[in-house]
Amino acid sequence: MIRNSPYDLDPMSRISTTWDIGRSSGHCAATGSPLSPGDACIVALVEREDDLSAPLARVDFSESGWASGPRPKGVIAFWKTTVPEASEKRRGFVDDQTLLDLFERLGGDERPHRVRFRFVLMLLLVRKKLLRVVGTASAEGVERWSVLPRGAAEGEVPAEVVNPKLDERAMAEVTEQLGEVLDGAW
Repeated sequence: MIRNSPYDLDPMSRISTTWDIGRSSGHCAATGSPLSPGDACIVALVEREDDLSAPLARVDFSESGWASGPRPKGVIAFWKTTVPEASEKRRGFVDDQTLLDLFERLGGDERPHRVRFRFVLMLLLVRKKLLRVVGTASAEGVERWSVLPRGAAEGEVPAEVVNPKLDERAMAEVTEQLGEVLDGAW
């Protein structure tokens, strides 16, 4: 069964930041040294296997700590940013290309929380018009959405995204988690 536009609802309007995946500790996770305003740092989004109710956490590193120390287990994304001044207006620190890279990286990963996260991330990317839904198909009880990036060449093979059929609670959890990442809560 294929249909053209399954994007009827706007679950991304539910993004909020009430589920805390972590604010900066203000210290480098590798060295323990303080991260001061103006310092460049690396923020890693890390999968936590010890707490499935909050499977993602934020871990901050100084540039030297990231370069010299062992990386944390379960890193699914990381990016470079600058520690803001206390008076600086809060801004999102994940740009569009980082979101697209994260979407690509999560492809093929069948762990349930990553499938859910990728699906909601795909909805956000569709909303931002960075991806477009070109169809859906169902086989053996699994619905897959086909998406292409903005400006895709004719004949480009779409990425397939499993629709995890999130209930209201699961959708809220994942969108809040994604919202926290996008908000850049320092």
